[in-house]
Amino acid sequence: MRRLGQSGTRLLSSLIPLALIVLAGGFLAAALVRYSPGFDSIPEDLDPNISPATLRALHEKHNRENSLPRFYAHYLGRAAHGDLGISENLKTPVSELLRERAPVTAKLIAMGTAGGWILGGLLAWMAVWTRRTAIEAAAFSITGLLLAIPPAVLALAFFFYEAPLSFALSLALAPRVFGTMRAILGECYHSPALLAARSRGLPPASLAATYILRSAAPQLTALMGMTLVIAFGSAIPIETLCDVHGFGSLVMQAALARDMPLLCGMTLVITLFITLVHTAGDLAQR
Repeated sequence: MRRLGQSGTRLLSSLIPLALIVLAGGFLAAALVRYSPGFDSIPEDLDPNISPATLRALHEKHNRENSLPRFYAHYLGRAAHGDLGISENLKTPVSELLRERAPVTAKLIAMGTAGGWILGGLLAWMAVWTRRTAIEAAAFSITGLLLAIPPAVLALAFFFYEAPLSFALSLALAPRVFGTMRAILGECYHSPALLAARSRGLPPASLAATYILRSAAPQLTALMGMTLVIAFGSAIPIETLCDVHGFGSLVMQAALARDMPLLCGMTLVITLFITLVHTAGDLAQR
């Protein structure tokens, strides 16, 4: 019972900051949009047939409806019931837009992260396990080159040659995985337990499962969380530049149109995703 109580306390102590961060992130996004240059302008400003009195009334209405505290309070009240509002630019419910775009971005992130882990882990294993200076230097050279190329540039090259964009994301993530994975494998390689197991002639699969994956589980969990966050951030410019109908192009459309309902909804989703990943990593390490 005491252990269950401690687990519940740890979970609650993680969920409270999570909720506060999500709410603060949404509020800051709304503030940035509300007080950005040009937000107070309306389409009717360009219509010469509207009288000054009517135009002044329209501006007053626009300012009342977009007062930051009032807007955000009403927005959170609707969001609690699943209503994220209607996009002012696309004239479509925000929740519907998110449901349409989420699978595209999720697939890109999942495939890109898997490929990045495979490539980065393979290069790390080659650098540590082979114990050959030439192979280690080659692994460092490859990851250093990939680290110097922005993910968007990689994506454009793959887009022009009609290659999978997920592989471009994998190449962008591989050097991030390589550094941490190499340190983990290097520490495990010199551990007395692994040396004793290798001397007993255990098969490589047993060595990897028992003496590497199990012992390094907290570090690998933290690495996975970091990789997912980086993948999500890299997916936005990739989708924007390559015209992929995911979150990236939606973020760009919302920012250019100063679409406050859409921006707030996407900020809440993005902040929630990043905070959940970090919270899961922290709980796994405890």
